[in-house]
Amino acid sequence: MKTPKAFRNFSIFTVISFLICIALSNIVLAQDSPKKKSNQITPQLNGDAEALDINNIYLPFEKNGIIANVIIPPNGSGGQFAGHVFLFSAGFFLSGYTNGNLWANGVAPSTIVQDYLPGTYQTGSNDPNAIIYVVNSTDSAFGTSWHMWTNAVDLGADFYDGNGDGVYNPVDLNNNGVWDPNEDMPDLLGDRTLWCVYYDGVPAIQRRWNTVNPQGIEIKQTVFAYAMANGSLSNTIFIRYRIRNTGLLSPKLDSVYFATWADPDIGQYDDDVTGSDVLLQAGYSYNHNSDGEYGNQPPTFLADQIGGPTVYIPGETFIDNNGNGEYDEGIDTPIDTAQVMRGQNLGIRTFPGAKNMSISSFVEYLNGDPALNDPSNKEEARNYMLGLNRIGEVIDPCTFNHGVVLGGVDCSTVDPFFWFSGDPVTNVGWISTDQEDVRQMLTTGPFTLKENEEKEIFVAYIVGQGSTPLGAIPVARQWSHDDQIYYDNNFDITVSDVSSDNTSVVDEFQLFQNYPNPFNPSTKIKFTIPQFPLLGGDGRGGLISLKVYDVLGNEVATLIDEQKPAGTYEVVFNAGSLSSGIYFYTLQYNNSILSKKMILLK
Repeated sequence: MKTPKAFRNFSIFTVISFLICIALSNIVLAQDSPKKKSNQITPQLNGDAEALDINNIYLPFEKNGIIANVIIPPNGSGGQFAGHVFLFSAGFFLSGYTNGNLWANGVAPSTIVQDYLPGTYQTGSNDPNAIIYVVNSTDSAFGTSWHMWTNAVDLGADFYDGNGDGVYNPVDLNNNGVWDPNEDMPDLLGDRTLWCVYYDGVPAIQRRWNTVNPQGIEIKQTVFAYAMANGSLSNTIFIRYRIRNTGLLSPKLDSVYFATWADPDIGQYDDDVTGSDVLLQAGYSYNHNSDGEYGNQPPTFLADQIGGPTVYIPGETFIDNNGNGEYDEGIDTPIDTAQVMRGQNLGIRTFPGAKNMSISSFVEYLNGDPALNDPSNKEEARNYMLGLNRIGEVIDPCTFNHGVVLGGVDCSTVDPFFWFSGDPVTNVGWISTDQEDVRQMLTTGPFTLKENEEKEIFVAYIVGQGSTPLGAIPVARQWSHDDQIYYDNNFDITVSDVSSDNTSVVDEFQLFQNYPNPFNPSTKIKFTIPQFPLLGGDGRGGLISLKVYDVLGNEVATLIDEQKPAGTYEVVFNAGSLSSGIYFYTLQYNNSILSKKMILLK
């Protein structure tokens, strides 16, 4: 049995000391050394770190943006599922240009990148209120956690303003002992919400990429989960990043990219494989074979961008009537509208003339290949975020020695910026051949960060487990699909792909026209499955397949492919990664097939 990887949590002091040693001795970091246990880790307590543990996932967070690689007794470090670790460390990368100068920063502990400090530029990292705030759906109304949220609001957290006075004041106005809609409450999402804020205040000399100065970026992080026993919500943790340019160096940061970064360790650390799913806007890690810790049922870890940043593009999202390259409300004509979901209490914020960006690339990097080593400077970090290898080359799927294109797919037609976008379950498309200690990066961009203008990115961390190693992948995909439905419905958890009238008798096989149509980027498809006995006489419905094809007959999405009971169903199809045009959706039930046309208009 291979030696499992132990856990290491780089505090800022550890990172500083390590980087100074590198600078003084001009040592090159060993690129193939295993991750070793550090005995210098101090458990994080009293608001420095908190964990989400209310569903099937245990995931700890530190107040400076570190995810998973945080010790909280008695669980220890790492994201955990079914009694074993699936995630060693996670965080993000950011890069862009300030006054024409490239920069990159991030939170990626196992890559020795920790550029953010808890707090804000205004209050500093020594602010005693710069902690992780926790509120639960079971907390007493107007109790301790609600009043503690006052400090979070002072640092920039949202709240529900029941009385509309613009001030957070969690008071029981009518003294009835329960919360009423005209009373204030915290920005509670899910059944447990964690909130903190951090800024890129680590001095350049203390960074791994030590030519990069602080750029004036603050990030408000909201993490939440639902206390569910089954379904996607029982296997998902949601993370919302709100990124703000404070204007410290420039009123505008250009060509900014954001990458959801992770170092998965699914059981043993050195047998992981990565893949991407463009339709789901996701990147994932899985095992080809059985694992020394999970046995024959290693899960799949999937990071899904369910909500992208807003961006205004002349000629695409709005008609620039005055020709100034900017969207001016009341002057320019919106073509598209972006949405930011804020939950059932705060509602949906709309941005006429904008769209939500899709992912722009997915890559992996690993030790042992000079072209895929850890990024050692801002240029190499930027290359990975552009979907290139470390040295800035576009990968050729036909010749890349870490993957192979299978199933009769023409390798020259495979998009080189979404690495390993094939299906390892069916062995079709571009498949990774690595079984290594890998890192994955799911990137979106480019966008502009104007002074005091926030960009919001929603990510879902999902764990799926099947009866076999590869069988975990479709489970994670299904959870991703379901989570997207919840997000698109502003986290109304009463909404699913099965409507509330599925208990009524349905005696007709029907496929309805999608709505809206034309659509951008998502639309709803409704259908019914009749209630009559199958060949086996159980009367449960049948095997259902709902797929989407382009005008050439190429399959572009499988929305459903499973047994479904009789009833009425509604599925959300997100086509954010597809081009404008005519598509056909086809429903197959036993030997019956129905098909309809829909139009994607971007």
